[in-house]
Amino acid sequence: MRIGLAQSDAPNPDAPRAAPSRTARQAVVIVHGMGEQRPMDTVRDFARAVLKSQTGAGNGNGQEPEFWSRPDGRTGSLELRRLTTRKSQRSEAFPNGTRTDFYELYWADLTGGSTWTQFGGWIRTLLFRPWSQVPRDVRGAWLALWIATALVCAVGLASLLPDDVFPTWARIALALSAAGLGALVHKMATASFGRVVRYTRADPANISARAAVRERGLRLLNELHAGGEYDRVVLVGHSLGSILAYDLINYLWTQREDARTLKGGGEELAAVRDVHDAAARLADGDGLSIERFRQCQARLRRLLAAREDRDDGANRWLISDFVTIGSPLTHAEFLLATNASDLGQRIETREYPASPPVREPLNRLGVWLAKKHGFLDRETKEGELFVFPKQGGGWCLHHASPFAAVRWTNIHDPARWIYRGDLVSGALSGKFGLGVKDVDLSVLRGRSRSFSHTRYWALDAPPEQLDALRDAINLLDND
Repeated sequence: MRIGLAQSDAPNPDAPRAAPSRTARQAVVIVHGMGEQRPMDTVRDFARAVLKSQTGAGNGNGQEPEFWSRPDGRTGSLELRRLTTRKSQRSEAFPNGTRTDFYELYWADLTGGSTWTQFGGWIRTLLFRPWSQVPRDVRGAWLALWIATALVCAVGLASLLPDDVFPTWARIALALSAAGLGALVHKMATASFGRVVRYTRADPANISARAAVRERGLRLLNELHAGGEYDRVVLVGHSLGSILAYDLINYLWTQREDARTLKGGGEELAAVRDVHDAAARLADGDGLSIERFRQCQARLRRLLAAREDRDDGANRWLISDFVTIGSPLTHAEFLLATNASDLGQRIETREYPASPPVREPLNRLGVWLAKKHGFLDRETKEGELFVFPKQGGGWCLHHASPFAAVRWTNIHDPARWIYRGDLVSGALSGKFGLGVKDVDLSVLRGRSRSFSHTRYWALDAPPEQLDALRDAINLLDND
């Protein structure tokens, strides 16, 4: 059943929108991926790439963009600092201009110490899966993993053969080769992929590390919301960091009930109606573009961000954009769930948020209230919403609906022959909803000729690739 508005036939994101009356300030938070990164390495390179061609962000003569490194206690570590830009070009969202602070959510220090046993258990769960449960786009890598495992086993067994089959020198050479290969794999596995195991698997040995990582991230985001200093936050996740960032949006939205609670009338409720109608039309496939849906999301978020601030900022929502880069969320059916069916069920039961948010059936009272407040047509007898009436008046967006207000852009680079492109990444709209804007770099600048997982913001990357990144971050918050 299609849901329509009683007041209008189309969403109205073009209505006057709240804008800061002073020079605005925004924060861009990047969450690094797996590996043994050093603090600040990721955010410095990322800021250079984003700012390099932004009008007004550099020094005006085409040289390196200017930013300053300043201590900031919100980072949670004396090893980290914030990078601050000069005032940027004005825009409709920022009529008095804006300054941007770049932060890095560093978490590698909290997920070290993975054991070979933990990594081996994870590899076994990947290897011993029915062929039907191996995603089509990674079947080549799955077969390669089996072949590599068989070769290592074969080398090890060959070193144990008697002298009449293999001479002593050959067996010693094979034994040394097997030992060297095993040591190399062990180091790579525990140092890099071990962090995947530590964060994505909810085993008893990993619970404390997962909690520490999430608490650090939530503390940073809560402090950015507090005090009224910031008007907008952009959250960026690279590689495994995109899973962490996705979790942080989920938990932060759940915790901030005041921020997602709306009064019975006014602009906020009208903006939610616009988002809801745009989401319904997007799901029904009636020709409404994803850009129109994103305009409605931006309108709602700006209103939530423009609320009169309390000291703790608990009644505001500042995260405007979620940008995933090289994200393994494309493989969520075995990283976050058991299989594709299990992932779909978890989304439907609101364990994992989707874009647009999952809608829920209304009871009779809910239908009557939805008609009264313009969510449903007068003739409608049943309906589904992702917002519900609260006791005592007002409405509240449900706990799994952050993407009613947050635009989600996913940048990926499809792989070819495993080593060309980015095998880790992939499209997300088919798994997390039609509101996710997938940006396929192979369409913009052609197929990558080498492994590209760590090169999304390389300064020597093709211009089309860097432009896609800058458009996603959208420092001027244009629609």
